[in-house]
This record gives sequence, C-alpha cells and structure tokens, in this order.
Amino acid sequence: MYKKLHVAVATACLGIGSASAQTQPIDIPTSAYGPTWTGPYLGAAFGVQAMVDRANLAGFGPVLSVDGLGGQGVFGSIYGGFDYQFIPQALVGGVAELSYGGLDSTVSAQVPGAGATLTTHPDLGWALLLRAGVLPTPSTLLYGIGGYTGQNMHTTASAFGGGGSAFFDSRDTFNGWTVGGGVETKLGAGWSTKVEYRYSQYGQKTLPGTALSLWPSIHTARIGLSYRFGAPGGATSEARLATTERQVNWTGVYLGGAGGAGALSNNVNASAGGASASANTGGQGLLGSVFAGADYQVTDRALVGVMGDLTWAGLQSTTSSTTGNAFAGVTSRQNMSWSILGRVGFLPTPSTLIYAAAGYTGTTFTTTVSAAAPGAFVSASQDNTLGGWTVGPGVEMRIADGWSTRIEYRYTQFGQASAYGATFQPSNQTIRAGLSYKFGGG
Repeated sequence: MYKKLHVAVATACLGIGSASAQTQPIDIPTSAYGPTWTGPYLGAAFGVQAMVDRANLAGFGPVLSVDGLGGQGVFGSIYGGFDYQFIPQALVGGVAELSYGGLDSTVSAQVPGAGATLTTHPDLGWALLLRAGVLPTPSTLLYGIGGYTGQNMHTTASAFGGGGSAFFDSRDTFNGWTVGGGVETKLGAGWSTKVEYRYSQYGQKTLPGTALSLWPSIHTARIGLSYRFGAPGGATSEARLATTERQVNWTGVYLGGAGGAGALSNNVNASAGGASASANTGGQGLLGSVFAGADYQVTDRALVGVMGDLTWAGLQSTTSSTTGNAFAGVTSRQNMSWSILGRVGFLPTPSTLIYAAAGYTGTTFTTTVSAAAPGAFVSASQDNTLGGWTVGPGVEMRIADGWSTRIEYRYTQFGQASAYGATFQPSNQTIRAGLSYKFGGG
C-alpha cells in the first residue's frame, strides 16, 4: 500500500511539473521579495521651466501692468529622500531638493516722453516635499508630490517719465507652495528613473524701496536618475522584478483621452502712433485632449509607433502700459491645437514603457492689439494659424488587459506671425495624464 501511495505521489508531481513547463508566467506577489522601495536615495535631474509672473510697476509717469510676464529656460537639480513601503502596493516618503535655473524674462514699453523696462531672473531654488504613491506594478511607482518651496529672484528695472527716472537692482526671496506628480520606474541594481511635473506658486511681494510688485509662478518638468541604498529584500535587479509581471503585447491600435496643464511663452513686439511694447509674455491654464495611435513592438524591449491628438487649452497673456493720455496693450490667446507624432520606446519591464515623441503641431492664436496716443488710436483682433514642432518624453503603464495610463510632457515651438503691427512667436510647455485602451493587445 505504501508503495502504491509513493508511486501515486510521484506521478502527480511529474504531472504538475509537465503542466507547469507548458503554462505562461504567472503573477508573483510583490511581498515575495519584500518592501523593495523602502530606503534612502540620492539623485539628480534636469529639465525645463516656464515662468508666469504678474507684475505691476507704477511711478515716475508710466504704469506697466503685465498679467503674464513670461519666460522659459532649462534647469538642473540635486535631491535626496527616503521612502517607506508600508504595504506591497503603496509608499510614503520625504524629499529635499536644490535647483538652479537659467530663465530670463524681459518686458519694456515706450510711449512719448516715458518708458519702463523690467527683467526678472529666478536662479537658486529649494524645496521640502512629501510624496505618496501607488505601485501598479512592483517596479513602477505612480506618485503625487507637494510641499514648501523657496525661490531667489534677481530683478532689475528702470523707468522714466514725468520729469523723473529710476533704476534698481534687487535680489529677493519668494516663499510658496508646490504640487505635482510623476512616474518612477526601476532600472535595476538600485537605479531608477523618473518623469515629474510640478507647479509652484509664490506669494505676492512688493520689492523693498520700489513701486514694483511681483507675483510669480513656475511650471517645471524634469527627468531624474536616482540610486536607492540598501533596499530590503535584495530584489532591485531588473531580472527579478521582471519575473513578477506578465508578458504584455504592446502591438495594436489605441484610443484615449487626457487632461493636464500648460504654460504659454510669447515673444511679442508691437508699435502704433509713437507707442511701442516688447515683452516675453506668459500665460497658464488647464487643457484637455483626445488622442489615437498605433504601436508595433519590435522586440521584447522596444517599440515604434505613431499618434495624433486634438487639444483644447485656455492659455492667455496680457501686457499693457499707460501714462497720461497714452496707452499700449497686447493680448494673446491660444485656441485649439493638433499634432501628428512618431514615438519610440523602451520597456524596462514588460508593463512599463518609457518613450520619446516628436513631430508636427499646429494651432490657432487670437491676437488683440490696442494703442492710443495724441492724434492716433488703433485696436484690432486677428486669428492666425501657426505651424511648428513638438517634442517630449513620457511614461506609459499597462494597468489591465488593454488599458494603460500615461504621463507625458511636451515642449512646442510655433512659427512667427504678425497681426496689425505686432509680431509674435509663441511656444508652450504642457503636462498631461492620459488613459487609453489598446485594441488587439493582450
């Protein structure tokens, strides 16, 4: 009897082993490898930033009012933090960061007998942040981030008119708050990369000894690389993380929608009847889009594809100058835009795609120019269709059969146009989070 039992058990085990050899990989619980995201880390990032600054300069005859003093540039940062993975699918943590940017913004206005010029440059910035995230896969973190931020601002300004003149050079600290979100994915051996967007709003401040008040906000998008020390469980290798995820077929056609925010920067020059204005203007607002595309997975680690979208954004900036009985002003508003893009991607794990997209984009702008001086007045509005190019990175994650979510940043540069004596060349930076469904992908 015992012999028969041993034979039956052996036969069953052989049968199970044979069946296992023919089945596809199955999901392995994250807890099998311990809290792999717990621990301290250090990193560095680079990216782009766009500033929208409400400014008002009064006194000595002219009054310069800018609803959106704009500017854009690149920046770099270093950061350190600590995460605690309190359950297999979620974590909390803290981050400290120092950054330095190369953004400049200038606006000037001239009317008969008076004028004003203002230049701002945000340089050193810092932040103390909290972040919380969920793990849709063991190797990918989707997180929100927010907290305190500070910014040094270098400001120079000059004004003349009404028989007087003034010049000042000031360095001031602005305090505020910042909020955003990002996606971080493990690359292996303790290394990870992230794509992150943040919006920072600073308090309004009148610069000491001046009649100039500023109320800045800054949009930033960054790509970072970090190293995590001593993660428990030893499961930081790319190979072991990949075993916890099913194989995914990325080939197919998809449809989706997205929402987000953006910042507009516009180089504007206008003149009429002896009055003129030149400005790096800016605007900000929310956006919504619909998109469609198709991908072809070339290998287990790479794909190529095409996509197109329609986007509606509410971005507008206004610049005006008044003195006595003279006035000059320019308003620019972006309407619907459209893009046709190609993208290439890398799959660090089967369900996470890191990609770059680039291609053609077009948009419509409405520009309104008005100026008045003794014996002259002009007011006109014109719609322009502009073409240009767009480029940016993104991270997409498969969250269910056919369904995926993405976070994507784009920088877009449009061509130059003119409208009734004013020339302008806009660009924008946008961040969007999207949800899509892929047909034919499993």
